[in-house]
Amino acid sequence: EQTLTDASTISWDVGTSPVSKVTITDNRTLGAATNAQTGQFVSLLVIQDGTGSRTLGYNTAWQFVSASVPTLSTGASDVDLLTYMARSATTIDVALLKNFDR
Repeated sequence: EQTLTDASTISWDVGTSPVSKVTITDNRTLGAATNAQTGQFVSLLVIQDGTGSRTLGYNTAWQFVSASVPTLSTGASDVDLLTYMARSATTIDVALLKNFDR
């Protein structure tokens, strides 16, 4: 499990870090994945900091069921699990498990 760097736009090389986590300390955007391979499955734990109420936006490469962008759990230290399947190198399908208990 690779720890990603928290930044205004979170970068993720899914080719080298397909299973990752990030603790967000402010409202963030998940940038487009790099080095995705068609058919690849990857996962990302998104952890709220001790304050919570942080939001996560997504680059347009991330595609959601019914085009409905999910809202993260917002409690302090809440953990959500985003799972992804690369439909192509530039389009990633996403599912969200909210308030995941690690």
